[in-house]
Amino acid sequence: MKKIVLFITVSVIMLMAFTTTSFAQLPLRVVVNGNRVNFPDAEPFIDDNGRTQVPVRFVSEALGAKVDWEGKTKTVTISQGDKEIKIVIGKKEYTINGEKNLMDTEALLKEDRTFVPVRFVSEGLGARVDWDSAVRTVYIDTREKGDIKDDTPKDGSIIEEDGYLVPNDTNIIISKSNNGIIETSILISVLRLDFEKQIEDLVFAIESRFGKDIANEIEKHVRQKKSRWTHLPEKYIYVKETNQYIWIRESQTDSISIEVMVPGYVPNTDEYSDVVVEWEF
Repeated sequence: MKKIVLFITVSVIMLMAFTTTSFAQLPLRVVVNGNRVNFPDAEPFIDDNGRTQVPVRFVSEALGAKVDWEGKTKTVTISQGDKEIKIVIGKKEYTINGEKNLMDTEALLKEDRTFVPVRFVSEGLGARVDWDSAVRTVYIDTREKGDIKDDTPKDGSIIEEDGYLVPNDTNIIISKSNNGIIETSILISVLRLDFEKQIEDLVFAIESRFGKDIANEIEKHVRQKKSRWTHLPEKYIYVKETNQYIWIRESQTDSISIEVMVPGYVPNTDEYSDVVVEWEF
């Protein structure tokens, strides 16, 4: 009996450790009005008070606000229309149109960037803020609820695959690569009955990492593939925010391979011609 209890205890501990590790690997995302915000040089993080801290300029500009910095007083001013928010680095007190308010955390300087608690700034500008722990995503919205059509599902049905978010029942294949040229490979197949869903899942995965515009560009190209005999030309798409290329391979069979190149790598057709990715179905 003692052995059984010990086995169950150890199993639970191992399961909890695995779950915590997996959760920690999920990318922390900020989505404004349905579009993911890209942070090219400083990633958002959760501080010791459980608040999501973001580089102030990127989120504020995504909301259409203007940001000013006063180095002498370490004050950041966020202006939008008739609203003005002032936050001082290292202080919990901040003002909205001169009226004092109190946060349960504080803004800070990190990696030469000004980080602010995203909820207080967003709500101060009149936006709605929602946190989905299942996919570690902050949703910020200024739209009317009836206009919201394309937000990420928040029902816990989303999982993380090598840094990309996909539906739990996805049939696309996402695989990390260690060849020094390709960072991640994604594969879909026109022969499968759920090809339309594969495209939708592909778009969702790319958008979770690179934003809606890049996802739409990939979708437009991939949809040229109507059957296994349809010739799909190769295409390179540059992602400025992350300084990397996405290579959609030429396809003359049933499979379509999308290769996300390592950041900073410049495409060279001759060099890539010998790169082979092995897939198992």
